[in-house]
Amino acid sequence: KLYECCKHDEMSPGVCVLQLDIVIENDDGYESRFLYLLQVIANNAKDDSSSRYLNQVQKGVMSLLQNMASNSSLRAFKALTTTSGDYMFVRSNDNAGESFELEAAKVVASAFDSDNLSDEAKVTVMCSVLSHYLKIYGSDKDVMPSDSAERKTSEARYDIVTKVIDSGCHAAANIDATADDKAILDSIWERIVTVVTSLILPPAASRYDGYAHHSKSILDIVAIVLTHLPSRKYASAEPMLEQGANRAVEVAFECIEDVNKPDAAEGAVHVFLACFMGLCQKMPTCSAVTSLTNHILGDAIDSKDEGASVLFSKTQQSLAIAVCESLQTTTSQDLLVGVFPLLCRLTNVENDGLRRVAGRILGGVNLAQAISRERQRAEEADIRAQEVEEENSAMLEEIEYLQAENDELQRQLALFTTEADA
Repeated sequence: KLYECCKHDEMSPGVCVLQLDIVIENDDGYESRFLYLLQVIANNAKDDSSSRYLNQVQKGVMSLLQNMASNSSLRAFKALTTTSGDYMFVRSNDNAGESFELEAAKVVASAFDSDNLSDEAKVTVMCSVLSHYLKIYGSDKDVMPSDSAERKTSEARYDIVTKVIDSGCHAAANIDATADDKAILDSIWERIVTVVTSLILPPAASRYDGYAHHSKSILDIVAIVLTHLPSRKYASAEPMLEQGANRAVEVAFECIEDVNKPDAAEGAVHVFLACFMGLCQKMPTCSAVTSLTNHILGDAIDSKDEGASVLFSKTQQSLAIAVCESLQTTTSQDLLVGVFPLLCRLTNVENDGLRRVAGRILGGVNLAQAISRERQRAEEADIRAQEVEEENSAMLEEIEYLQAENDELQRQLALFTTEADA
């Protein structure tokens, strides 16, 4: 009740500005002192380290912290993220002290549902969470994981951070739509892209675990980010998606040689789908889409069952279906017309699933419109060529006229010089 009475006045967190991390110092203000009191109470409430559940005092403290966080208190968020530690990203079998830390991580995500939480606060907290994630799993040159923070990829969890990324990206897009100065926003989007890069391009030593255990989470996060990413940042996302798609194809076929990695092979196909579908939807004219389509569909068409293992054929067909499913989501008729011959050949393969999906895509291609558009482009090109030719002719005539004028002036100068000498 004390906080409810004072949260808009004496304990108001003030105006939140965009930051790449929660940078706020404790002071002698009422909010800072109240938060310190809560932390003291929480520390003294740990009466049974073996308990898997919060006691009443801990529940009360957590409820107050959630209330403060929902009121855009960055101090409360900093306390929660510090308390949660790695539990926002890591699953653990160690029950000692886990309950309170895990609850703090869940409170961070649930606070994002509050209507009172400002977009600026959401984005700042998201950036702080992502920075901590990179310290554990990232491989970015600027944010290297520390030895003490290294974790097995199979231990990672993404349910909490996915919710934070979803709300945070939505808030960032809202701010981006009306902001005049994009500098800090560009840095925020770059950090988001860096996190997604670490997801779809895990270190070689752990990529099988990453694809086997977290492919569906990766697919969800990539879709969320691409939904909100502004078009000016597509240039940053394109190489990430292209490399992610190529890496996933490599892993999918590498797993064929190891029968103990069926989940990793299936997960690699999911990661490929996330990356390639993103390219088809956001960057359909990029060269990566054409090269990957020609490579994967071409191999599926030219594939011969003789001598190929069942797992190889299944992986090849799964990747080809993923390509076709992605092509179904694109709005670029130019892309579909470009792959039209491959799709026609795909209707003759033995796999029923590939034939059906290829047929559905072909049914959605507006050939009449494409032919009309190409004819219009050809006519416009002819008109431009004719105009250029006319301009060239006019310039040649002008050059000939100026050359004649110059010759006449030279002749007159020569006569004038001869008369003057005489």
